[in-house]
Amino acid sequence: MIYAVNLFDILPGEELHYRDYSIRAGRIIFGLGGHVVVSGYRPETLCGDVSRKFFIVVEFPSRQVFQEFYDTGLKQGIHGLRELTTTNYVWQLFEPWDLKAWVRSPIQESQSRLYSKGQ
Repeated sequence: MIYAVNLFDILPGEELHYRDYSIRAGRIIFGLGGHVVVSGYRPETLCGDVSRKFFIVVEFPSRQVFQEFYDTGLKQGIHGLRELTTTNYVWQLFEPWDLKAWVRSPIQESQSRLYSKGQ
């Protein structure tokens, strides 16, 4: 499993075009077994000086499935639509992190788990 975290702002006047991108991307994501875990808007900044107005977290069954989504999107030209309708885009992949297990483990084990692949 892998999570794609998207933080971004929608350009003024581009809301309908971004909606079109979301529909088209969603069809690919859901068709590959992925799904939107959570999305949000109207942030309240509690700390820091950088924020985005929107976020989406998408869960994919694997890194390979994410790559298939990405490649399919390239072939269909939808990533360009996203790039034209948004600004300040941050797109990162995250592996699952069992925070509960990490907190409960001894400190040396916690440190090695945090930085080792697959934990």
